[in-house]
Amino acid sequence: MVWQEQDPIPKECRHCKKDCYNCDVAGKRWTLIQKDELRIQRKMLVRAVERLQRKIQEIDHALEMSEG
Repeated sequence: MVWQEQDPIPKECRHCKKDCYNCDVAGKRWTLIQKDELRIQRKMLVRAVERLQRKIQEIDHALEMSEG
């Protein structure tokens, strides 16, 4: 993943000398490039679809069991 520094940097960061690693506002200063952000969003959606498919299978199984 490739992180890019925002330009201009957020006002909270302008005079800061600390390491961004433990900073609460680091997410405002450093963001993923669009390609990596899209990949992450896609992966999250695929996992959500898989979870929903498992739930549908569980419901189908419960319906089969209740019908006897």
